[in-house]
Amino acid sequence: MKRFLCAAGLLACTAGQAFAAPAGATRLPGPVVDVAWLHAHAAQVQIVDIRDDLNTLTDAPRLRVEHGHKVVEQVGGYIPGALSVNFWALRESRSSHGKKVDFLLPTAGEFQSVMRASVLEPGKPVVLAPTGDDATSLQEAAFLAWELELFGEPASQVAILDGGTHAWLAAGYPVDTDAIAPMDSGHWSAGAPRHDLLADLRQVQSAQRHGVELLDARPLAQFAGLAHTPVVPLAGRLRGARPLPAELLYRRAADGSWRFLAPAQYRSVLALMHIRIDSPAILYCNTGQYAAGAWFVLHRIVGDRGLREFPGGLNEWVQRGLPVAGL
Repeated sequence: MKRFLCAAGLLACTAGQAFAAPAGATRLPGPVVDVAWLHAHAAQVQIVDIRDDLNTLTDAPRLRVEHGHKVVEQVGGYIPGALSVNFWALRESRSSHGKKVDFLLPTAGEFQSVMRASVLEPGKPVVLAPTGDDATSLQEAAFLAWELELFGEPASQVAILDGGTHAWLAAGYPVDTDAIAPMDSGHWSAGAPRHDLLADLRQVQSAQRHGVELLDARPLAQFAGLAHTPVVPLAGRLRGARPLPAELLYRRAADGSWRFLAPAQYRSVLALMHIRIDSPAILYCNTGQYAAGAWFVLHRIVGDRGLREFPGGLNEWVQRGLPVAGL
């Protein structure tokens, strides 16, 4: 059985359109849904599989039975009926000061093209399904959620599946592994980026001068300058930044899938890190992925409305020749 997925797709409602659910339409219960809820409401929502390795869409999952329970050894396949997003299609390369800079925010037109390629239609809630096999997969889903809202999708129309496809498999639900063959295009339209969710390089520099809080969402070793990624060749952080380490934002469940914490747990973490809710702040990381995960936690789960994300992160900062702080 063929499923309509696309290697570079995503989905949303018409940009800027307030969702008017018809009588009896399904409403998302919150920013995070569990597999039991999705299984019961799969026909009433648009499920979007997002991952960074599309080859695994057609791989059979590896499972074993232990003490009468299914144990997922490796995620494979996708939730039946899901659309597909290639995580790598969510960023673009541009020339900046004579240099090519990768992993930058797409334009509204670029984002719209990717979404239409995935046969997305307005009018239905969206549930993003990461693989759930590591914390990074949750951040990838959060990155898509951030871009959807940035370009006009109402926040109430987008949720993430907690534990992703890993939790779906562990619960005993089936997956498809058929080849993906999109046969049409969708009608999603992007609006101009919402400036209340976005910070550019000049705004980050202004924040440094005026004491606006900068939150570094990378692992703590990267914040401290003890490690760095190949994308950003310099170890360090933005001057004046404070850590909100990724290690504190996710947990591994008993079934092996990675999950978000409960809102009360996040509030305890924020209090521990002396991070105030609803005070202006800019989130950043290397290329936007860690920051998007932190944005989803603070903005969608906790309800912090004073956040912007600097999607270029240290990648853009260093490529512009600007200084970083280290040990």
